[in-house]
Order: sequence, then C-alpha cells, then structure tokens
Amino acid sequence: MPFCLLFIAGIVDAIGFIHLKNGLFVSFMSGNTTHVAMLLSDHQYGQSINYIAVILLFVGGITVGEMIGLLQKKHYRWIVMTLVSMLLTVALVIDQIETPMVTNFVLAFAMGLQNIALRITIGKAMPLTFATAFLANTGRELAMLLLGQGDKWVFLKQISLWLSIFIGAIVGSNLMSVSLHYALVVPIVLCLIVAATLYWLRALTDDE
Repeated sequence: MPFCLLFIAGIVDAIGFIHLKNGLFVSFMSGNTTHVAMLLSDHQYGQSINYIAVILLFVGGITVGEMIGLLQKKHYRWIVMTLVSMLLTVALVIDQIETPMVTNFVLAFAMGLQNIALRITIGKAMPLTFATAFLANTGRELAMLLLGQGDKWVFLKQISLWLSIFIGAIVGSNLMSVSLHYALVVPIVLCLIVAATLYWLRALTDDE
C-alpha cells in the first residue's frame, strides 16, 4: 500500500509542477521551502505568497487528516483516500473556471491529507513524499550490507519507496503531455481503488 500511495503522490506532484511551469511542487515541501526563502531574500514578495500558500495548505491537509484519524480510528484510511479522490476531482473541475494556481492549491491540500493514509498505527506516521529520507535510509542500509550487517530486504524496501515516487513522477509527466484532465483521471481512479481496498480490509489494517 505505501508504494501505491507514493506512486500516486509522484504522479500528482509532476502534474502540479508541469501545470504551473514555475517550479512549485504540490507535495515536495522541501523544495518549496527552499524556493520561498530564495524569493523572499530576493524581495520577490508577490511570487513568494503562492509558495507560502501551498505550504500552508499542505499543512492544513495534514491537520484535517490527523483530525479524521483521531476521530475515526477504525475507518480513517478509506475515508481519507475517498476525500483525496474527491479533491482531485474538484481540481479537475475548477481548472475550467479558475487559474492554474487555484488548481495547485487544491492539489497541495489533497496531498497533505493523503499523508495520514500511510499511518502504521494511529500514533505513528510515515511522511508521504519525504524522498530525501528514503534515499538516506537506502544509503544507510547499503552501508550495512557492505559491512555484512544489513538486511537486503530492508535495503530493497527503502529504494523501492523512493522508486515509487520517481516512477510516479515519470508517469505524471507523460500523462501531462496529453492534458491536465487526462492526467488527473489516473490518480483519481487509483485513489478510489485504494479507498475501496482499505474499506474492505479495514478490520486488518486498523487498530482497535
């Protein structure tokens, strides 16, 4: 399941990035944080507002997801993924009547919300798009393997988590070569499939 969620995040991040063509990500907040700092230092306050808004909306999505997780411990995963699919659908629709930036605002909120679906337990979460952490863990596990102390399956898991985002971004880029509407249909369908799967498996995936 985490591989699928990271794959979806990679697709959506590539879609948002290409949609605006200005270096703004909808789930890669490390890049946005660095970029907004550079803009502020260069006194480009107007442009920096968009980056700050995306960061705040991403955090807002996480906050809403956390609240759902705390209030709906047994059902939160499938509820969250259903909401994410709905938000992606909203982004697809409003792109017809609003500016591209508004679409990316919705996508950022949706990606923040999706983070909660990666929870292992209600008290422990895995950041959805922390690619740097996956690469750091891959390097650590590789060092352990070279010293004869590691587990190759742990190494393969960490690099596969990073590859899920990487491959998702490739898919998202290729989908955007057609159109935004065509591109967003894929993550919407994937989110609905994940939501349905989590609904039927909720007794196994949620703690009492």
